Amino acid sequence: MGSTRRRPVTIATTPATTARDLRRAVRAADPAKTPGVAQLRDAGWQLTQLTGELTDLVTLLAEHTGHHTQRPEQVRQADSAPDTAHLASACRELATLRRALDTAHSAAHDYYTEISQLNPAVPGSLRSSP
Repeated sequence: MGSTRRRPVTIATTPATTARDLRRAVRAADPAKTPGVAQLRDAGWQLTQLTGELTDLVTLLAEHTGHHTQRPEQVRQADSAPDTAHLASACRELATLRRALDTAHSAAHDYYTEISQLNPAVPGSLRSSP
């Protein structure tokens, strides 16, 4: 029996797998089938978790990228010239992304809070008033 070698999980492989799985799930969803309130609530909770984890990932990437700013002579362009401009720009973009994800996380949390206030109607309870 052959052994299966698994590649170690890295900062890039886990998000790549998650993105692929999420893309498949979104494409497989039938837009004609409206989920119930409980499913929307569950999705809202998962969205809150996802945006929070993405924020943590961006924070980690910013820390890792920031380490390179401490030794800018080790970062080079393809022609071997020093390249601190692109490094500084990458750091600024991560800061912008972090702010956007903080906003997305707050919106996801607010969505979850609001959808959690709803309950499915009991059949027959929506009679029109005489």
